[in-house]
Amino acid sequence: MPTVRWTSGNPCCTFEATDDGHYRWTMIGSDLTIVLILDSQELAKSKHRFYRLLGTYVSVTYTGQGKFEFPADVRIDFVRHHDVIEPYEDPTDLSNRLQNDIDTKVFQTERKIKKDPNIKDEQTAMLREYEKVAAEFIEFVSTQGLEPTEVILSPGNPEAHGWVFFSTSNKWIGPWKEREDFIISLWMKDKVWQFPVSLPPPQGDLILRKSE
Repeated sequence: MPTVRWTSGNPCCTFEATDDGHYRWTMIGSDLTIVLILDSQELAKSKHRFYRLLGTYVSVTYTGQGKFEFPADVRIDFVRHHDVIEPYEDPTDLSNRLQNDIDTKVFQTERKIKKDPNIKDEQTAMLREYEKVAAEFIEFVSTQGLEPTEVILSPGNPEAHGWVFFSTSNKWIGPWKEREDFIISLWMKDKVWQFPVSLPPPQGDLILRKSE
């Protein structure tokens, strides 16, 4: 399948370090514009996220006059970790898995308290905090996650967007290195759109954007 690749210096490709601490890659085609956004602290944040998920925001905007089938197929290549390739997590499956983990946590906490009533206050407080954070993440994934279903884009419905989260639990993906390189690909019907991204980005890109 043909591939179009984000390339620094290409007039159809831009990079921006935004004031809110995010990195933004944009690639513009003849009738499609794709934007990829990562938090500049994503590597650190992923270490503390449920399941150590790596997250990025994806936006696809159709500028043509007909219809475009967007299959919502996003994959990541962990370049510095044996080129492991992972699809993004289904938001519904991810939410269900976390809800099951909450139920397990409640059961385990109740057993601990039953064995030692003296730890009830401490364990109850820890459980409530866990439930609160987990519920917030479930809400975010459920409402802001990109659904893995085909979307028909048209002038009346030109955009599909949402957060995608990638698993890092593969045994070949070790601890994050000081710099990480990824290739995030959007697989369309006719071609693959590739974004080679680095955290942190090459210093040259940051200097280039600051001087504009």
